[in-house]
Formats: sequence, C-alpha cells, structure tokens
Amino acid sequence: MNIKILLAAAGIVASLAGLYTYHNIAAANNSNKEEIAYRQEMGNLICDIKEYGQEHGKGDFFIIANGGAGLMESNEMFPEEDCDKMKAHLDGVMVESVNYGWDMAMDNPTPVEDQEIFHDLLAEAKKSGVVPLVLDYCREKPETQKSYREDRDYGYLGWVSARRDLDRLPKEAPNNNNDRACTKLSQAKNYLVLLNPEAFSSKESYIASLAASNYDLLIIDAYYGDSMLTPQDVARLQYKPGGSRRLVASYMSVGEAEDYRPYWQPKWKTNPPDWMWIANGDWEGNYRVRYWSKDWQKMLMGSPQSYLDQILAAGFDGAFLDVIDVFYAFEDIANQ
Repeated sequence: MNIKILLAAAGIVASLAGLYTYHNIAAANNSNKEEIAYRQEMGNLICDIKEYGQEHGKGDFFIIANGGAGLMESNEMFPEEDCDKMKAHLDGVMVESVNYGWDMAMDNPTPVEDQEIFHDLLAEAKKSGVVPLVLDYCREKPETQKSYREDRDYGYLGWVSARRDLDRLPKEAPNNNNDRACTKLSQAKNYLVLLNPEAFSSKESYIASLAASNYDLLIIDAYYGDSMLTPQDVARLQYKPGGSRRLVASYMSVGEAEDYRPYWQPKWKTNPPDWMWIANGDWEGNYRVRYWSKDWQKMLMGSPQSYLDQILAAGFDGAFLDVIDVFYAFEDIANQ
C-alpha cells in the first residue's frame, strides 16, 4: 500500500477507533496554523518522557503509546532519522478496535480495509522491536474468541474488554494465563486496562481485587479518587498471587489536559493558557493541548508536583501515554 495513502487513512482510523475522537476541529483558532512539525514534535516528546523516566526513576522504565501507530513509519512530516530514534525509545504501541469495537460500538467488526492499515503499521512496530498491543471491545463470546485468535496469529499482545468505560475487572482468568514472572514488556502474555475505579467501594477493595488477578501487565490510573496511589499500593500490585513479578504502568495523557487532575486550575475554562487548544466534544472535561509547548511539558515532568514525577515517585514500572494521535488533528488543520 502507498505509504502516503496509508498514513492519511490512518488519521481517519485513529479518529474513529480510539478512546478519543476529535470534534469540531474547524472551530480551532488561527494559532493552529503555526509552522510546527506535529509528528516530529510528538516523537520528540515520547523520547523526552522515556529518557526522563529512566534518569529520574527506574533504568528500565518503559512507555506504551496509545494511538501511536501512525508514528511507526517515516514520511516528509517525520524524517526517518527521527522516526527511528522515537521507535528506539518506545517499548510498546497500542491500537484500539483492530478487530472489534469499530466506531465506538461494542462487537462491531472493523472494516477489512481499515484492519489492513492497522496490520501494516503494527508490522512496522514489530520490525523495530516495539511490542504491538491490541485492545478490542466485545461482549459476545464468539467475537471475543475470534479477537484473541486474530491477535495470536498476528503476534499481538491482545486484550478484549467487555466494557467501553474500562471500569471492571473480568471475572475469568486472563487469556493466555501465565504464572511466570514478567519483568519486561516483551515477556508479557496478557494484560489488563482498568482506568476508572469508581465501581469499587474503596481503595482497599480496588487494590485487593487487582492484586488477586493474574495479569502480567496492569495498566491503571495513578489515582484512586483524588489521592495518588502510594508506593506501598504499587508494590503490592507488582506481584501476582503466586508471588511472581509483574509490570504495573500508569495512565498519563500527553495530548489532552483533564479538568479532574490535580494540575487543573478552574480559571482555565474561561481564561485558557496558551498551550490549551480546544475541548474534546466526546469526553467532557478533556481539552486538547499544544503538546510541544514547554509550559505544558513542565506540567508533565520536571518538578516534584508534575505528572510523570509523581508516577515515578509512586514506583510504577512504566507509563501508558494516551492521546498520542492528537497530532492528526493538528495536521488536518494545517492542511486546510
């Protein structure tokens, strides 16, 4: 497939299939016409986060980019040298709805032509040593089983969620259950994403339920309610019930600001800072950001109160970077 066509199509795919779809892009202001290499800037941010995590946290701190499949190939907007550097810093890349969950609908099969785009991009990830993760959305057993078969055949690390809100712990054992230790992402046989713990009656119930699961990789939020998980909480989650080690990664949005995070200031809704762009019409309280802004990046890392520094202080093994694909929206505006 022609790479330019593939990457253009991938922008449409990302907007439809991910947790975040862009909305009312035409309402963006003229400052979005800046001369910015949007892909390159996102690649640079990924590299900076990885290097910062390893320097200030664990030397084997890992990162997973959700919505980052479009960065797996270079083009005129993302030179090969920069693309290769970014992939060398990246440990995993996640794509949602490769098999099911298309257009935000449970059990809805993804069109074949769009699956092919995903497969081409994830093949590039595998070729570069980046672990390809797939998250599908299914409730029906036949679709769930088929999703796991497809992931296995393509060599993807897959998980199927029965809930779009990612707020429940499945009752059944993990697919491809594994009792052995998992100390790096490439060793993972299964994983869980649980980003909304509101269904749990207390933090203790939440932590105990996760600790009792047998997943190799837990992708969770660093907060329960308004409180950051403690190093003791994270350490408890880093071991499976049988005592073997597993990985725990914290959610971290780099492409959107969220009004329920500690860094948020209420005045921003009426007097937004320069780094804030537009509201995400599909997710209330989320605001797309100019992620290349140094002021935004200072909120992500560089001080004890910044997002990544708190994740590192809590002892997480890695970070799950979300809304990576916001660069597509900026490119669309620039091309109008």
